[in-house]
Amino acid sequence: MKKYQFYGWEQADVPATSKTYEKIKNPKELYDILSEIWCADTCAPRMRERWSKENQTLGQCSITAFLAQDIFGGKVYGILRPGGNYHCYNVVGDCCFDLTSEQFGDEILDYRENPEQFREVHFQKEEKRQRYEYLKKELETYLGRASEQTKQLYKVLLSKGYPKELCVEIAYKNMNTDYTATRMLGYLYRVTNPRIEDLVDEMLAILSDREAIIQKKELEHAQAVINDMYKNGL
Repeated sequence: MKKYQFYGWEQADVPATSKTYEKIKNPKELYDILSEIWCADTCAPRMRERWSKENQTLGQCSITAFLAQDIFGGKVYGILRPGGNYHCYNVVGDCCFDLTSEQFGDEILDYRENPEQFREVHFQKEEKRQRYEYLKKELETYLGRASEQTKQLYKVLLSKGYPKELCVEIAYKNMNTDYTATRMLGYLYRVTNPRIEDLVDEMLAILSDREAIIQKKELEHAQAVINDMYKNGL
């Protein structure tokens, strides 16, 4: 199981309650997606000069917490910080999680008995509302691109003569954003045993330009692993 560093990740398994975001199966998956989206533009202006990819959750707390609330429901609470600002996090039922806690490093935050936070108050700051809207739009764009790739994958596999049931299963797995191309390729290779080079070409053909470099490395790694498996008679 993949390990995360944000607070509450071990129990962060609540499902999406909104059909708009039903492809996001839990807060951990949302964290993975937002890791592709958080940027200096979504960071609070007073912290923007200190934002970096290595400290990607800096200045992202309130807009992230309210976006998570859109997806999973529940309430947003705030930890009072020096200077009078509140650090926001989420509580859904018995599940408490803080997707942006990593910005505090080794500091231990107290998640007990904190006041509830409301977007009507936070978004009185126009710049914060705009950052939230930008983050939300980027998330929906990301999900839309993943959906289009899923459709393309299904069509490509079907056109290559794979059984319809297999095409549906693999395309469905592709909708899960943590189901990597490596595992998809390995699964397809095991159940159909075609030429690995053909599968690599097919998979690369449906990937977006932005993702192709990362996915190509995964595919090359998968090719080496699978070839080694069959070389050793596994």
